[in-house]
Amino acid sequence: MYRQDEQMIRPESSCITGCATRFDDEPPWTEDDILRLHGLLLEKSLHDLFDLRVSAATRADILEWMQVTKERSKAFSYRACCRLFGLDAEEIRDRVLQRYRQRHTH
Repeated sequence: MYRQDEQMIRPESSCITGCATRFDDEPPWTEDDILRLHGLLLEKSLHDLFDLRVSAATRADILEWMQVTKERSKAFSYRACCRLFGLDAEEIRDRVLQRYRQRHTH
């Protein structure tokens, strides 16, 4: 992940203390922004799964996210992230889970 990708987007200070958020305006997201967000979510999740500094609860959440069925798949699901990049979600999941089990059972 690139350093500029890790910068946190912060609301303007004037909005923190009481400005009303308007949801009827067109969102400032482009298709490229949304695609990039999917890619970052997938990359960060797979990275964090093998990062020993990440809590066991977070790793469990990632494993659960990767195993959601097609029927329950949503816009930012693991399957959606893979599909947008032309990746085989099942093949990657199987390989990742195999590697995860090897690393965490020895």
